[in-house]
Amino acid sequence: MSGDARFMERAIALAADPPLRTSPNPSVGCVVVHAGRVVGEGVTRPAGQAHAEVVALDAAGALARGADMYVTLEPCSHTGKTPPCTDAILAAGVRRVFAGVIDPNPLVHGEGLRKLEAAGVEVHVGLLGERCARQLAPFRRFIVDRRPWVMLKAAVTLDGRIAAAGGDSKWITGEAARLDVHRMRARADAILIGAGTARADDPRLTARHPDFADRADPLRIVLDTDASLSPAAALLGAGSLVCHGPGAEPKRVAALAATGAELLELPLGGGGLDLDALMSALRARGIVRLMVEGGGVLHGALLAARLADEACIYVAPKFVGRGLPVLDLDSAGTIADGWRIDPVDVRTFGPDVRFRGPIRYPAPLVEPQ
Repeated sequence: MSGDARFMERAIALAADPPLRTSPNPSVGCVVVHAGRVVGEGVTRPAGQAHAEVVALDAAGALARGADMYVTLEPCSHTGKTPPCTDAILAAGVRRVFAGVIDPNPLVHGEGLRKLEAAGVEVHVGLLGERCARQLAPFRRFIVDRRPWVMLKAAVTLDGRIAAAGGDSKWITGEAARLDVHRMRARADAILIGAGTARADDPRLTARHPDFADRADPLRIVLDTDASLSPAAALLGAGSLVCHGPGAEPKRVAALAATGAELLELPLGGGGLDLDALMSALRARGIVRLMVEGGGVLHGALLAARLADEACIYVAPKFVGRGLPVLDLDSAGTIADGWRIDPVDVRTFGPDVRFRGPIRYPAPLVEPQ
């Protein structure tokens, strides 16, 4: 691996594990190198605070003059909640900038690099670009398609069940896998479940991981068309959102609101709440990363609507026979026509195996002319 690639690799690693949530801004990593030595590193701070480039430049100080910068995303050139990063780069006297990918935000989209080039900075685009693009895919989805990046998460037995026939699901996976789930929850902006899962499991949906003890829990969301969830449900209270339909009984809505939860009425569509309306509402709240923890009906509905972007499935070495399936979804016509995870990252957590990666959809049917 070349020296340039090695430094971009470090920037990617920084962005992969930000200390705090950055949404609706993307998590960006930046490394400043002077005479072949790293003199400053940075990762995006929470919205309204410094971007990765500024953090790295501050760490580099005077050594930034004549240095090279490696950043996973094109530096911004507009004034938002913070000044343009391009201004900070020029003021610091950086000699060369290596950007992984161009910013999909139309407020930037190449303008940051053009501004740097016009001022005499040597600019290179595309170093480890494919990896940077994969890492920044949630931000691109949020900007270009104007909806959150949706990750389906499930724990299943070897025969594809998320619960026994009677509804029991504790615990399918072991402690190591469950700790990994809490790590992912800590990085998500919101966690979504259906009312059936809320009633069956009564989850708290909090991120109980020691590495993120100081990080606020993600927004907890439940889809409850009739507002029939018990006000005693563990996930309710401040920091939760209950989405219901227009026909929900006002007394039930009021009882849920009395817990401190926020209530949101959504239109109906596709046999339940309108998922496109849900995505628009979450996007308006600045939700970039949405983690969906089931159940099978909700997972199936998101796949059927082509709204699921990624899957994270933990498989435990157990069988339960007849039980609740991970997906409540019409079958693909053939195995070749099925959904798949590609590329897939496979890891083990004790006896459990995790499969994680972007979802590839079967080609849509083309109606004859």
